[in-house]
Amino acid sequence: MKTIYFAAASLDGFIADQNDSLEWLFKHGPTDISFIDKFLETVGAIAMGAATYQWLLDNSKEWTYKVPCLIFTHRNFKVMNGADVRFVKGQIPPQHQDLKNLAKGKNIWIMGGGDLAGQFHDHGLLDEMHIQTISVFLNNGKKLFSRKTDTAFKIKDIRQRGDTCVEVIYSI
Repeated sequence: MKTIYFAAASLDGFIADQNDSLEWLFKHGPTDISFIDKFLETVGAIAMGAATYQWLLDNSKEWTYKVPCLIFTHRNFKVMNGADVRFVKGQIPPQHQDLKNLAKGKNIWIMGGGDLAGQFHDHGLLDEMHIQTISVFLNNGKKLFSRKTDTAFKIKDIRQRGDTCVEVIYSI
């Protein structure tokens, strides 16, 4: 079981534009996204920030994830149809334990955003980052990782994903 931050980012390190939109990704990202389905097969639980959940509420007709999801938020949200979500707040370590229990031996996906991934990293609870870098510049928006660290992550694997994307898997 690993806790993995799996995200797409622009060349300049943004995961969403200044309007919290992911449209840039759908416009410029890889057309063959079957690698995401393979990743999802390894996932037993998801951790998601409020902005990511809000984007899904605003842009998705249905919940497509088949595993439990903890939404880290202080806001009140409606629950999407068919979603197994729980709204949580507080310290990351006890929530991580809940995620491990929900995942039942499979991986935990830190879906977004960069601040949430940073909080898991701050507590030493992030094992890997799978970052798909899309060959565009956004120049502003939500950062991929909102922490300063002088520790270099180790490159575990590099894979080309079409002609606009490269995925780098980092171990922490």
